[in-house]
Amino acid sequence: GTVDITVHEVKPNGHLKELDRASGGDWGGTSVDMAFKSALAEIVTEGMIEGYCHKFTGDYIELFRDFEIKKRKCGKGNSSDSFITLKIPVTFTDECQETLNTDLTTLVNKSTYKDHIFWKTDKVRIDLLTFETFFKPACDGIVKHVKELFQSPKVKGVNKILMVGGFSESNILQDVVRRAFPNCQIIVPQEAGLAVLRGAVLFGCNPKAIDSRIAKYTYGVATNVEFDPEIHMESKREIIDGEDYCTDIFDKHVEKGEELIVDEAQAERSYLPMTHQQKAISFSIYTSTEDAPFYVDYCENIGKFEVSVPVGVDDRSVNVRMIFGRTELTAEARVVKTGEIIPGQFELPEEEKI
Repeated sequence: GTVDITVHEVKPNGHLKELDRASGGDWGGTSVDMAFKSALAEIVTEGMIEGYCHKFTGDYIELFRDFEIKKRKCGKGNSSDSFITLKIPVTFTDECQETLNTDLTTLVNKSTYKDHIFWKTDKVRIDLLTFETFFKPACDGIVKHVKELFQSPKVKGVNKILMVGGFSESNILQDVVRRAFPNCQIIVPQEAGLAVLRGAVLFGCNPKAIDSRIAKYTYGVATNVEFDPEIHMESKREIIDGEDYCTDIFDKHVEKGEELIVDEAQAERSYLPMTHQQKAISFSIYTSTEDAPFYVDYCENIGKFEVSVPVGVDDRSVNVRMIFGRTELTAEARVVKTGEIIPGQFELPEEEKI
């Protein structure tokens, strides 16, 4: 139900370099379905639609499956005065009569869709201009967002738009994009709906195809620092080993928008155990949509890992760095005293454990 947009540069060696962080919105094919559902709800009421969905789930799914087929084919070879015909389950007509005590034709004539939608027993005919309005919110959102992307100096010189995914097979969407960006070459591969799957397989066979990415989020770890009443919240004060500390501080490792070279470690950050008796340090990793969050309170915890620290030595510090691989984030710690490098064994947050 979403549209995801990335901007890449093809390098001389054929590899890809991401120019701007991935972005998008809820302008996928599902939004077209919702516009069609809203039109039906205006005619037969939302309550009747929801009741029908629960009572005749199979027929409800079949109705929208037929709509999906017409959604992809609509626009190709259709004249402006043509109609799109959908199959309507008999149960829909019967349920409408039983629930609302009137027939569908009468209900349509009382709605804003009079002279635009026509019921014929087990079929409904929708004029093309009305059918195209179901696409308008999604198409407008996509075009607006892409135009905003083109304003960025990061994507200067981009002149090709590659459309993949099931919604890209829609002729209406393709025509809207071509009209909105006449100076760009619009590329739609055959079976665009399978292109994402094929790309994933090809990427699995050649994971080095992408050299760098742009961080979509800011990444950091939760840490404690000496409490300063002038800048820290009193509620965050905690006494540890006789000292006042401020907890839940977001210590930034990577800022969103930063270029990440695949498999190359980011800058190291140094940490110390909080007490003399502490034998391990636990690092909770967070992401944020902000550039520089202060606390981790409104950030998302994506996991944690633990590192053993030496006991009985002067220098017990541990340096941590994050490594953004081809499909995952990893972290490693280096014990400064011994030089030992320990890969982070990630644990998922409790709410994500199965």
